[in-house]
Amino acid sequence: MRSTLIYAAVVGALLAPAAPAAAQPHTAPASMPTAVPTNPCGFHITGSSVNLRSGAGTRYASLGHLREGDDVALLGERGTWYKVRLRERSASGIREGATGWVAKRYVKKHICMQLN
Repeated sequence: MRSTLIYAAVVGALLAPAAPAAAQPHTAPASMPTAVPTNPCGFHITGSSVNLRSGAGTRYASLGHLREGDDVALLGERGTWYKVRLRERSASGIREGATGWVAKRYVKKHICMQLN
């Protein structure tokens, strides 16, 4: 009799429908940058010696200095910072393709010109 009750309890537990998992809201991790403005002509650095940083803020290490006119692509943004990738070698020698963070105030859109 005892083994029958145990058997019934095990079978009942195996056949019982599983309780639905509580729905978890999907949120992006805090460390992920958000979408950024686009410009078909690209973006450039406006300051004469702008820190390219390892994170979005002055507390992060400088990876080197960007020069006025350096061409960058925007990859993301966080607060007052853009995550950028160098589209060509920097005038200061930072390699093409290097990524880092730059204060937004030093990044401007290239002006697109169409000649007819």
